Amino acid sequence: MKQVLLLFTFVAALSCSKSETDPIASGLEGTWRLTNYCKPTGSSTCVPVTVPSDKGVFIRFDQTGQFDESYQNTKPIEYSFLGCGGGSFTVEGDSLRIRAVCMSSLSGRLVKVVSLTNSQLILNPFGTGEYVFNRR
Repeated sequence: MKQVLLLFTFVAALSCSKSETDPIASGLEGTWRLTNYCKPTGSSTCVPVTVPSDKGVFIRFDQTGQFDESYQNTKPIEYSFLGCGGGSFTVEGDSLRIRAVCMSSLSGRLVKVVSLTNSQLILNPFGTGEYVFNRR
């Protein structure tokens, strides 16, 4: 009887375990180009900004939990998501915990994933304003 109970507990634990591949993390893998965003100007307002087609802001997520931000024909101060290169990320529910090299906090920043499809990623890093990325 003890063995049957142990087997039942083991099977129940396996059936309730979380999948090793998180759909957000696996959907993020690849390179994304920032196309537009709403730059926060206050706690509830923002100014729409479109990244010109001759400039590029890219963020690349990989399967090991690392990301990199890079720029083409522009500087981080002009159009940037984080503006400081790369770091690591983890998925926390429907958000990403971004830990970049330039952040003063070791806990990083929690960034809400508003939407994720095969071709588009929309993030809300500041609570006001969304950053729209297209898969490259």
